[in-house]
Amino acid sequence: MTTRPGLRERKKAKTRRLLRQEALRLFVEQGYDNTTVEQICVAADISPSTFFRYFPTKEDVVLTDDPGPLAEEPPAVPGPPEPPADDAVRATLHDLLARRLGPDPDTTLVRLGLAAQVPSLRGRMWQRQEAQVAHTAALLARRAGGAPDAYEVRVTAAVLAAVVTETLLYWAEQNGEPGLPALFDRALAQLGGLRPGPGCS
Repeated sequence: MTTRPGLRERKKAKTRRLLRQEALRLFVEQGYDNTTVEQICVAADISPSTFFRYFPTKEDVVLTDDPGPLAEEPPAVPGPPEPPADDAVRATLHDLLARRLGPDPDTTLVRLGLAAQVPSLRGRMWQRQEAQVAHTAALLARRAGGAPDAYEVRVTAAVLAAVVTETLLYWAEQNGEPGLPALFDRALAQLGGLRPGPGCS
């Protein structure tokens, strides 16, 4: 059973959405580089100190993901390190895409479109890959057995993290067409001829 967030959490989420909404509007209207934090704060009627409590930098307005739906964390599976099974790879890629897409796909599309167009944002997005790889390796290890720092798990995790980033950037560059399910199928086909299982697309 999902617990409804308390009033404080809901107010914080509302402020975060407002800041991002006004920032993205200004970025689209006048350009990312031409928009200042001060202008965003004026548009949202929020102080700069409040802005920086939610987003440490202007880049974070675009690049920080709001967590999307994830499948229940699988139990740890003991066993020696070995290449992750196809089912584990498929499920993990699906979860990563769902998480990066977040609860508001339309806003995510605008954010990723900016990241694809602004070199500093695109570069910063790739710099964050290391944390994505660590998270992916932990998820893969729990699903397929072995240790997160095993070579096979780390290599597979690095590939999946890169696939997710490239898929989302391509999706944004094409203005959301084709849809993510179609791109997801193509990504799986590239990863050794895998095919999506029931409910993955």
